[in-house]
Amino acid sequence: MEAVEQAQQKQEEAEKKVRTIQCQYNKLQENAETMKEKADQKIKSLKQEMKEKTSFWQMAYIIFLVFEMIKSTVVQNDLIACIKVPVRVWCRYVEWVIRPSELNIWGEKEYFSTEWSWCLRVMAIIIIVGAVIAGEMFVLKKIEQYRRVWDKYSIRFMVVSLEMIIVSSDVLRRCMPINLVVLFGIINIAVIEIRIYYRRANEIY
Repeated sequence: MEAVEQAQQKQEEAEKKVRTIQCQYNKLQENAETMKEKADQKIKSLKQEMKEKTSFWQMAYIIFLVFEMIKSTVVQNDLIACIKVPVRVWCRYVEWVIRPSELNIWGEKEYFSTEWSWCLRVMAIIIIVGAVIAGEMFVLKKIEQYRRVWDKYSIRFMVVSLEMIIVSSDVLRRCMPINLVVLFGIINIAVIEIRIYYRRANEIY
């Protein structure tokens, strides 16, 4: 009987130790989960703070670029030219469609006959509509390609290139007689096309 009682007592002590260890483990697990939640909240707050600071500096940088653009007469003239030139070309096209004509050797306008004018009008409208449809398809295809490679580095390069063009607009105009807005577009399109080319090459190999 004494041996049985001792065995039961040892078993009860072992079970008590197991319950104590299990309780300690549960407490440690709860503490770990609490610490993890606190760490997640802290990381989230730090990310939000960094995001707010980044947004603030981005807005400040954009305001700086806007002021530099306002201060640069070269950039202003090129922006106005980007609006005026297409409008002028469109007005000349509409004027030509209304009364088709050509310049003779003396630089004077010679208007076509009524029948030939209508033929030219139809041909011109067909060409313009076809060019618009083809251009739209081409642009949509390029937008889809650019969307795949567009990331934060593309945005940074775009901003830096814009800043360089605005700051050095006078020097660029003396060196290159080209519209700076067009130059900005050419540079960024060329960089994205290079990235698309290397991405395709890496996928092939």
